[in-house]
Amino acid sequence: MSMLEALSQCWWLGETCVPEWEAWAAAAAIVAVLTTAVLGIVTYRLGKAANRASDVAVRIAGHQAEKQAHREESERLLVLVQITSEVSSVAGLLDHLLGLLRQDNCEAVFVADENVQNRVFGRLNKLSFPSMERVRDRLHYLDRRTAACFVRAVGMFELLQSGDKHRDGTETQDELRAGFRVLRATIPLIIEDLRVVEAEGVAAVNRLGLNKDLKNWPFGNGDD
Repeated sequence: MSMLEALSQCWWLGETCVPEWEAWAAAAAIVAVLTTAVLGIVTYRLGKAANRASDVAVRIAGHQAEKQAHREESERLLVLVQITSEVSSVAGLLDHLLGLLRQDNCEAVFVADENVQNRVFGRLNKLSFPSMERVRDRLHYLDRRTAACFVRAVGMFELLQSGDKHRDGTETQDELRAGFRVLRATIPLIIEDLRVVEAEGVAAVNRLGLNKDLKNWPFGNGDD
């Protein structure tokens, strides 16, 4: 008896004690089909589970993105509300100063009279932007144009103020005339930038429902 026959005595797949390999092949095919079917079912269920997990992950990511967008929008509105009053006030005062500088013969008077120079720079030096320091690290929440206008306006304003620090009474008439013209040319640019920021701030105040009728406010709003 061969070793194969010794290992295969009287198997149920054969009519004799020697296995019938055709029967074994058929059985192997059945097993392969069953295995494939089981694997297909498992794969299908795993796929559905993966899809469910993916859907949950997408929903969570979307929810987190919405929360982040809401936080950023809230920060933007709060920054605008914080700076709008100051921006509007400085723009208004600069507009008034510009009106004085545009009066007839103002340039000649400015060049000739040191007291006039002191009054002009005195008004300029009374203005400031303390809110800039409070919101400097949050300016990135504003859109680029609004933030750029605010930063540029403050930068030009501080540049004008620095001109007063360099006055020592020895300036020539040409230097004073040039300084006056710089003031009159730069202030409108500052006002223009501040009005851009102011408009965004007013929109933010309206969106938050903070706009109030100030007609009966004890301090007034310039309507009387």
